[in-house]
Amino acid sequence: MNATLPTIVVIGYNRAHSLRRLLGSLGKAHYPAGNVRLVISLDRADTDEPLEVAEDFDWPFGEKLLLARPNRLGLREHVLACGDLTETYGDIIVLEDDLFVSPHFYDYACRALAYYADDPRVAGISLYSQQLNQTANLPFTPIDNGDADVFFMQLAASWGQAWSRRQWHGFRQWLARHGTDISDITGIPRDIRAWPESSWLKLHNAYLIVNDLHFVYPYRSLTTNFGDPGQHMFVASSRYQVALQQRQKDYCFIGLDDSLAVYDAFCELSAATMKRLNPKLAGLEFTVNLYGCKECRSGLQLTRSPSPGALNFSLSMKPMELSVLHDVEGEGIALVDAAKLRSVPMDEPRTAYDIYRFFYKFPSPQIIFYGLLERLQLLRRSTN
Repeated sequence: MNATLPTIVVIGYNRAHSLRRLLGSLGKAHYPAGNVRLVISLDRADTDEPLEVAEDFDWPFGEKLLLARPNRLGLREHVLACGDLTETYGDIIVLEDDLFVSPHFYDYACRALAYYADDPRVAGISLYSQQLNQTANLPFTPIDNGDADVFFMQLAASWGQAWSRRQWHGFRQWLARHGTDISDITGIPRDIRAWPESSWLKLHNAYLIVNDLHFVYPYRSLTTNFGDPGQHMFVASSRYQVALQQRQKDYCFIGLDDSLAVYDAFCELSAATMKRLNPKLAGLEFTVNLYGCKECRSGLQLTRSPSPGALNFSLSMKPMELSVLHDVEGEGIALVDAAKLRSVPMDEPRTAYDIYRFFYKFPSPQIIFYGLLERLQLLRRSTN
């Protein structure tokens, strides 16, 4: 058997139904001949149901190992311990229990890990296709990247990700040197910085930002997220559900230097791509802030603004960057001096309305009512 095949690591705690659903999707996926090792790691819980589900699950594709943690680790330490399995097994694919995989997730992960194995700027492989800017709480759509099946983001993935030993070791070395206090690191989105101390993901994001590293993301998702209630989710939500790849394909990967679709931690397209595709911007230094979530106090920024700037573009194409890349002149996006720009909070009523109108159709009163009701329920549960 081929011992070099990536090991699948499933992370579970106390959600037996979620674990059974994920394992069911794994059992229906396609794998190459050889030892496709499955490790199911369960944190100590008050129920034995997840352990029973894991023990009963039949895995005919290779070795199955069950790690029942004797003491409660908590989410952060549990994920870190699972990442450390790279020291034993090399390449790993990590799946938390509220995920569901495409039948072709394993082929994608294997090929992506091999392609980017020697690129020191790639810190991991995402199996999930990002379609939401969580910092702005708005839809996110990456621009076309030619024949490439992937794009790059300075965001660590947690809804299905793959690491090589080298990639994980780099993060662990940085964490050992720096520690878990990331208050000294600039450029971290405010929502990520506010995540609880139990989050391993905000530490990994800080590592990417301070070292200018990226994750590889697929355009077609190989995992989807059910948003089951858990340690960081109080009510079930379908907002993280995305379409799964259903057919096998021959993946086309691209290097970071050749890619047009390179995004930072705020889901903003790189200024280098803006300059590359719009000659008017080529000789300028500016910050891309189309979602308006960055704190830009000086210098030029390319942002949504009702006021005219040195260059002006129409807020009409989706994604927003396309109006700039194709030099569609008009109002709504401007290249302006940050010091002269009137700061308008994103939650200011008129601004919030304009943003909503651009991204969505306006909801009915019934939808608004039920949305408010769900928010109240969420707030009540979070205070209990």
